[in-house]
Amino acid sequence: MSSSSDYPPILDGSTIRSKNTELAVEKHINKILLIEDNPADAKMVQLFLAESGLEGCTLNVKQTLTQGLEEIGKSNDFAAVLLDLSLPDSSGFQTLEKLLNAYPNMNVIVLTGHSDKKLGLDAVKYGAQDFLVKGSYDVDIFAKTIRFSIERKKFYDQLQEARLRYQNIFTNSKDGIYVCEFDGSLIDFNKSTSEIVGYEANELEQFNIKKLFADNEFWDNFLERIQATNNVVEEEVDITCRDGNIKHCIISASKMEYGSFNGVNGFITDITEKKLAEKLREDRKIADKTNALKEQFIASISHEMRTPMNAILGMSNLVLKTDLNEEQFNYLSSIKQSSEILLGIVNDILEISSIQNGKIKFDYENFDLHELLANLLSVMQYKVFEKNLSFQLDINPRIPKYLVGDKLRLNQILYNLVGNAIKFTDDGLIRIEVIELNESHGSWHVQFMVEDSGIGIPGDKIGVIFETFTRIRSKERIYEGTGLGLSIAKNLVEYQGGKIWVESTVGEGSRFYFDLIFEEGEAPDAAKPILESLDPNTTYSLLLVEDHAINRVVATQTLKKQFPNIQMQIAVNGKEAVEKVKESDFDIILMDIQMPIMDGYEATQAIRKMDNEKSKIPILAMTAHANIKENERYKDYGMNDFVLKPFEPEQLFHKISTYIKLQETN
Repeated sequence: MSSSSDYPPILDGSTIRSKNTELAVEKHINKILLIEDNPADAKMVQLFLAESGLEGCTLNVKQTLTQGLEEIGKSNDFAAVLLDLSLPDSSGFQTLEKLLNAYPNMNVIVLTGHSDKKLGLDAVKYGAQDFLVKGSYDVDIFAKTIRFSIERKKFYDQLQEARLRYQNIFTNSKDGIYVCEFDGSLIDFNKSTSEIVGYEANELEQFNIKKLFADNEFWDNFLERIQATNNVVEEEVDITCRDGNIKHCIISASKMEYGSFNGVNGFITDITEKKLAEKLREDRKIADKTNALKEQFIASISHEMRTPMNAILGMSNLVLKTDLNEEQFNYLSSIKQSSEILLGIVNDILEISSIQNGKIKFDYENFDLHELLANLLSVMQYKVFEKNLSFQLDINPRIPKYLVGDKLRLNQILYNLVGNAIKFTDDGLIRIEVIELNESHGSWHVQFMVEDSGIGIPGDKIGVIFETFTRIRSKERIYEGTGLGLSIAKNLVEYQGGKIWVESTVGEGSRFYFDLIFEEGEAPDAAKPILESLDPNTTYSLLLVEDHAINRVVATQTLKKQFPNIQMQIAVNGKEAVEKVKESDFDIILMDIQMPIMDGYEATQAIRKMDNEKSKIPILAMTAHANIKENERYKDYGMNDFVLKPFEPEQLFHKISTYIKLQETN
């Protein structure tokens, strides 16, 4: 595809000509109207038109439905109208209705998003020619759709023109055009007829059209309707080609009287590809429904698993802080470690499900690369010490300290790769290397390498190591895990336009590489104050809203051990929580979401509607739904933040400190 700089910018009302327009000045200019308010989508249409190979096309761009209708009114000769259904002055299905009500014969191609495919199908049923899903079509699909629209307009226009114009269509039409006697004997036909049915022109000169139909009675019934009504429009039928293959076609015909000749003039349109596309769309709908059910099932199962795991990990943390003998300490440490492994498996399954369903999101922001890597080393350090490994980090000093990118996803990729390296290495080193591949105008192409001296990867596994559920097995040892970590890393890298690969020798170790492009960032404002953690002896009031008895014990004991002077009240459902807020004052609320009688969302809304200072109490959602961080639905209900179960005590303490301190400064 040519660079976008080859073409003028998309502006409201601008007219863009395809590359071949100058070569076709003597031919008919096919005018295309694009009604689209998103400049990026309009630019993509412009580029596709320029590269489509369609001769003599012009693109006129309007940003509102009103402007589009006015443009059609000035010159009602557009071959196609590409219509976005979400415009500043009209939204949804009524956008199409308004246009077709004003211009019922217009060839309209609806542009929809991934989540509106059903709307596109409904639009076709209502009268649109076709629909295109933004982001899911390429130049060929675009060209075919526009070409079909152009040919369709030519067909209906030229029926009303003189015989010379009709002969031109007869010769050049991509639809098959034929003339036959009432008994089916062909008199005349065009090249497309021969191409559709697969017979050579000389074979069709003594041919009876009845031979094309598998149903022997089709032609007789078809002819009967022609003679009764003078024409039959768009009858769908299967045609048997010369090679025995079946094509799905639409056949139209009308009675023809010319001099002494009485017969039939008809058209054959091959819709095999369209029927296949319809089947694929239907299959896609079924697949989408299946994926939705799968996603709902996984989310439900993960919630049910995380809830008891919160109790297991929470109780383990509490007991580990008590006086234990060595044997008891080791038992509890094993329980906690096993629970953390299980939690990692649940998280991996949720992550791969989000990736497979296209729900992964990237947030690009300014971040400190050195701080990110230092935190990673700090988090992974205890695992390295446990196995007595050395841990090295080498960063090319040319790479800026501050970059713009998705630091959460970068950390996730590195965490998976480093964790994998530690798991398969029992002796030697783990090394992270960050080098600069290229720098251009503030964009940095950076390569990361994670090296280990572990067991290595067999040659027959190198090609599949990044596939889901692929695991390296050893006769001497079984390694825990799902086999999802590398697949997750691969998807996160490639969705950001990077690449990932591995080099490995069995018995000597592995080197995983990936590269990403970052923009150069800026140092943050140093004047912004950093909130300190609350003193453990601080006295503050907290309302815990939790219906699960064991989780109430975990949260209560965890908080009381950290804050001995805390004043806590308990509510077992949202309704009880609202009543307690009315009766007492609280500095902060920890709110479970899924509860009987009244859930956490409803309770939060009720508190936010109070007409006093209590409506401003910080509310932290406590939930086992891992996707809460993706959709941020909790914010819509007035919650300030969330803590994911099973919670890390230090994370809970930090968030409580943050919001109480913020409340004090306001």
